Amino acid sequence: MASVTLDFENENFLELVSEDGLIILAKGLGLDRLFMKFLKLHSDPRNLVLVIGSSTLYEDHFKNDIAASLSNNIQQIPRSVTNEIPAKEREELYLKGGVLFVTSRILVVDMLRKVCPVDKVAGILVYNCHRVTDSSSEAFILRLYREGNKTGFIKGFSDCPEHFTTGFCQLERIMRNLFVKNVYLWPRFHAVVNSSLERHQPDVIELRQQMTPSMTAIQHSVLEIMKACVRELKETNSLLESDEITIDNCLGKGFEQIIKIQFDPVWNQLSHKTRQLVYDLKMLKTLLYFLTQYDCVTFYSYLLSLRSNKKGSPAFSEHSPWVFMPAVNTLFVKARERVYGEEEASGTKSKYFVESLSLEESPKWNLLSMILREVRDDKKNREEKIIIKEEENKGMNEDSNETHLQVDGGILIVANDERTCYQLRQYLSEGGKSLLERQYTRLLGDKNTVDVNALPKEMQKKLQSKKGKNPPPAKKAKVIEEDNTLTDKPDEENEEDMFSEDIFQNFEIPLTEKLTVEASKQLDADSEYFELLHDPILIHSFNSSKNTYNFTRVLHSFKPSVVILYDADIKLTRQIEIFKATRREIPLKVYFLVYDSSVEEQMYLDSIKREKQAFQQLIQQKAHMVIPADREGRGTGNTLLQRGSGRGEENGKSTSTRKAGGATKQEETRPIVIVDMREFRSSLPSMIHKRGIDIIPLTIEVGDYILTPDICIERKSVSDLIGSLNSGRLYNQVKAMTQHYQKPILLIEFEEGKPFSLQSIVAVSSDVSSQNVASKLVLLTIHFPKLRILWCPTPHFAAELFEELKAGQAQPDPSTAATIGGEVMETREDVTIKEKKPTYNSSIENFLLKLPGVNFKNYRYIMNEVKDMQELVSLSEKGLEKILGNDTNAQLLWNALHTKQSLTHSSSLKSKKRNFI
Repeated sequence: MASVTLDFENENFLELVSEDGLIILAKGLGLDRLFMKFLKLHSDPRNLVLVIGSSTLYEDHFKNDIAASLSNNIQQIPRSVTNEIPAKEREELYLKGGVLFVTSRILVVDMLRKVCPVDKVAGILVYNCHRVTDSSSEAFILRLYREGNKTGFIKGFSDCPEHFTTGFCQLERIMRNLFVKNVYLWPRFHAVVNSSLERHQPDVIELRQQMTPSMTAIQHSVLEIMKACVRELKETNSLLESDEITIDNCLGKGFEQIIKIQFDPVWNQLSHKTRQLVYDLKMLKTLLYFLTQYDCVTFYSYLLSLRSNKKGSPAFSEHSPWVFMPAVNTLFVKARERVYGEEEASGTKSKYFVESLSLEESPKWNLLSMILREVRDDKKNREEKIIIKEEENKGMNEDSNETHLQVDGGILIVANDERTCYQLRQYLSEGGKSLLERQYTRLLGDKNTVDVNALPKEMQKKLQSKKGKNPPPAKKAKVIEEDNTLTDKPDEENEEDMFSEDIFQNFEIPLTEKLTVEASKQLDADSEYFELLHDPILIHSFNSSKNTYNFTRVLHSFKPSVVILYDADIKLTRQIEIFKATRREIPLKVYFLVYDSSVEEQMYLDSIKREKQAFQQLIQQKAHMVIPADREGRGTGNTLLQRGSGRGEENGKSTSTRKAGGATKQEETRPIVIVDMREFRSSLPSMIHKRGIDIIPLTIEVGDYILTPDICIERKSVSDLIGSLNSGRLYNQVKAMTQHYQKPILLIEFEEGKPFSLQSIVAVSSDVSSQNVASKLVLLTIHFPKLRILWCPTPHFAAELFEELKAGQAQPDPSTAATIGGEVMETREDVTIKEKKPTYNSSIENFLLKLPGVNFKNYRYIMNEVKDMQELVSLSEKGLEKILGNDTNAQLLWNALHTKQSLTHSSSLKSKKRNFI
């Protein structure tokens, strides 16, 4: 993928190499190209450089590109370090040097267990550093790194400027967690960026397509409903920041973040009406997306699924204040007219057949056909000119071949998701009418007029099962409105799962489509490659994969001469600009398709506006930012590297500063906590370490945190708590803790910024239910009387409780903790201990505790010395005294086992109790 390096790329590379810092690029301005330069720079076995914050998809992308450029003096390809590699092999990988992609959880554990030589790490590259928060694993890694290495570099990379403007002083907080004092901003309007990209711009043709009258009416109706919802939301919640909740923000991608900031802390206090309005706004936004993205049949079928209110969907319920608005009626009528036509929608016809349907085609489909015909005609004209030129200059074979090569570039069509690509593929192969008829047959077709054999197998089973009902033959054919295959809730976070998979099954490939296997292997898996009218066409979906750089790879592999942006996206346009500026010899024409005066156009312009405002805000923050002298943590004055609660007390013992060596003694007596290896996915270990408590990572079978030899803690988030109670897993975990530890504790940890409550105020009921979480917790505490529950609103609060519980207590033993509940202990030296602590039957244990003379202090003596109940009964009173160590308890137990109990005595007691009432 060798290409020209642009001026602004050289400049931002040089400034980041010279000094540590955080670089923020605009979306699509080649963050992967910049990061690749640093990977190539440090791919040397003499240096050990760690990469954190990168996903597996990005790792494969970077490693493949570096492997393709081995000729550039690259001695070693970066490798990945995961939990599948044993500790000894990971230690050898660290010592070999080079660039290593390491998952955050594994790197934290390796640093704490001294598997990773922190002092030998040359530096750390933080990808997607906008995710580095105070409680993240990446922040914990950087803090451990700076504690053990004062000379290594730290460099952060991000192309999400909006994330740095969310919250109070977010940029400064991220820089503090990264231990950097420099921030480099590279927006699209930067002078150097402008001069680099404007020299070699592609030939852009913007085509503004008018929506049909029905689509315009639907869009107007949905916007009117959204305005009513926003107005009702403001009136219902007077404390809401009304400036943030607007129609423009509701249409943008940051709407979910605004809702989260506004409502998450008080979500349990909101009324049902407010929650319904929030859900309605998300659902209406999805409707607008479907209107311009999918065909008329899919949109109408989805609309019917909302009205049918299946599977508990709250859409179109009586709680929604906008259900009876005139705009709702217009919405349904116009959506139906797009499928059946105005005459059929009015109900004048008694029966609907596929042959008589209106089935309004998407306007963009016709526009796409016009573009393809124009490209074909343009190519034909150029080929004729080349033939004439070749005849005139027969001796210039090389130039003619080169020109011919440029003319033969392919056509790249880029759409938003896989379903849109599927529809475009079917449209180009068989036409719009056939596609819509097939969609109607699947989603809305009449059971009595559809060929069952043409349907998918699952649909055939559904229809065959319903045929058994034998409907009266005299009734008119009815369009299926209630039965559909769409899902119930249009969650914005899971928009790509709106449809069930059987709708979008791939059917038999038509004869007009010729798949190229070799080309498809080289190109992205999210693309559809085929030939139409002798022109190679590649259809690519840019939102189907989390790797946003797949589109760049497709551009360099396919080398198109024409790119058709079926859906607008700010990142795609800039990646095309970079591609054209670096591949200047390839002629490139870009067709930009957008609906005129539509929400689609508004969302695209709004994304550009939000990014520009974010950069302007960051520029102002950078100009007025006050940075401490020791922000990088290379000295001793950085507050983030100062551990402890600041109370001057460690482990319950105060250290006198008058005595020499007091600090050394304090370090030697630093408390420790044993933490299960799986717990490093959470932020609690980081908070514990920050309070001055050393952490020992260990694979333990019982509990998550071992504070003392007697205290074992099982941590549960709210979602994990509900799942564990429902599955019965929590019962077994508490049972194991009760068997092996004197003080078992259940820690219920709530998310920071979330309400400190298990259920909302609206859902609170005085009825006792077996399905209620609180009821299950009560039953758990009744069954295990020794269990204690800690309620923690944040991980910071939980770490403070840990410190209080450890005050003045003995330190836990890692060897003992590892043997409890299992036979294998995982340590750095790979020591295997097969000594297993005896476990007890909880039923027998509970029975013994109910006997006179037996308590929590002596019941284990009985279970260790006595084989079964028969042996216990056969023991004499002196034998029991020898086991229990107390003559009074032994006498009480012996009498209970050998004295005949009188029922009349108990009845007399009951009669006495009745006399007192």
